[in-house]
Amino acid sequence: MHSENSCILIVDMINDFVTGKFGSQKSIETVEKASKVLQKISNIPVIFVKDSHIQNDPEFKVWGVHALDGTKSSDIVSILSEYPNYVIKKRHYDAFHDTDLDSLLRALNIKNIYLFGISTDICVEHTCAGAFYRYYNVSVISDLCSSIDERNHKSALNNIKINYGYHIINSEQLIKEVNENE
Repeated sequence: MHSENSCILIVDMINDFVTGKFGSQKSIETVEKASKVLQKISNIPVIFVKDSHIQNDPEFKVWGVHALDGTKSSDIVSILSEYPNYVIKKRHYDAFHDTDLDSLLRALNIKNIYLFGISTDICVEHTCAGAFYRYYNVSVISDLCSSIDERNHKSALNNIKINYGYHIINSEQLIKEVNENE
């Protein structure tokens, strides 16, 4: 892939998944790395999707209350808050389901998505499924993803590669591909 007709799609790098309820040192390090990478990229749109749940959301039966819409827990972590050109709220694992993401991507003529976020095995993987069924080309940035349970990170990347045929690349490759057309 290259930067033409491309975007960066960041999934759930919000307070609850970095420093809050499901936060971890690995997620903090991943977000810090993402910030450094985004400083080196300026020529493609950055779209942020963030968990923003309503009261009594069905997901709370599985995970407990988290990322409640309108609270600090669902806010983009401060170190990344300056980067998004667009922010879309989501209530499901798949960032395409019941959101305006697909409409936004089509309006921007996006065909290629560079995707990363938290949690690799939940929202990143489900968003890859959503992208697959909508015919987008996706590269997942492996070192800019982390999981609530890190044991699941590598298997999720493997599932994404096998089930959707998507490329798994690292942040150095992302920078190279996106900046090659400048």
